[in-house]
Amino acid sequence: MKVLSFLIFILSLLSLLLLISTIYLYLKKASVDVEVVYIPKPFELKVPEICENNLPDFTVNSTDTMIKIEKFDYESLLVYSMDYLEASTEVSTFVLKPEDALKIVKVNEKYLINKLNDNNYFVVVLGDKTYPGLIPGKSVYTIFLKTSGNSSKLFEDMVNLRTLGFESYVISFEKNGKMYYTLCLGAFPDKDAATTSFNEVNWDKIREHVYTYGPYVGRVTP
Repeated sequence: MKVLSFLIFILSLLSLLLLISTIYLYLKKASVDVEVVYIPKPFELKVPEICENNLPDFTVNSTDTMIKIEKFDYESLLVYSMDYLEASTEVSTFVLKPEDALKIVKVNEKYLINKLNDNNYFVVVLGDKTYPGLIPGKSVYTIFLKTSGNSSKLFEDMVNLRTLGFESYVISFEKNGKMYYTLCLGAFPDKDAATTSFNEVNWDKIREHVYTYGPYVGRVTP
């Protein structure tokens, strides 16, 4: 009986101590100023992959002539460029890198191509043309060399200029009911580019092969 009474006393004492501890912890917690801080998810900056600024392959077929040229070759492209252009013809123009210039040329049987600098070429095609990622221009400037009512000699001079590495062609226009033909040197997107080229041309070398008088910069297309 005494043992049982002792155990009851011990259990009662433990219960009292547990109650006192619980009350102490509750009061302790109440005195603590708890501030909840939300840690945001770290910001991830996703840098897009760098893509080459090249045109996609076109789905239309290449022309029979240009399918032979698989790599950019400026001299070969000059040989196959068109010889003749009417002054009133609608055109679409593009300033392109070599590989993209070749893509445009390959899908157009008639074109002009002129080297602007080591990285850019000016391409002119007939008609109102659009291609993925490109906004076409409509203006073509050139260096007019000479005008005649007889086109035969002008076409001979055009061939000589291409042999020298220049883009050359003949444009036609009507005046007072008569057809005239003008020999042109180069094709440019604006007057400034044409003027810069005009000032850099070795005119002594040109005149060794082609007779010209009073060359000047002007606009080909309307």
